Amino acid sequence: MRKIVPLVGAALIPLMAGAAMAQSSGEVDPGQGKAPPAAKTTPAERSEARTERRASGGQAARGPQMGEAQANPLTAPSQPRAERQAATAKRRAANAAANKEGKFSRGGNADAPERQKP
Repeated sequence: MRKIVPLVGAALIPLMAGAAMAQSSGEVDPGQGKAPPAAKTTPAERSEARTERRASGGQAARGPQMGEAQANPLTAPSQPRAERQAATAKRRAANAAANKEGKFSRGGNADAPERQKP
């Protein structure tokens, strides 16, 4: 292992030297270093552009902001209390009848945690 490490290091030195030599000097080409000159805007043009931006910016400020989107409800819509109580009574009556017939072992159902142990 100790013989391989110096060989690998010796093989990598020319690769790194080649990459270092391929880099440019860091100077910018004068023809491509600057953006083409743009025509100066007049105060009237700037004022007109500003009024347009104010109108669109005001509409954007009155609208929904980022993070204010309508969130989806995490729970189902609640039912009236009377419906929930009726469903609970029906479920309890069915479970009581099944328990009397002996369909549940140990007074619970097959999905009970005590039945899930290995």
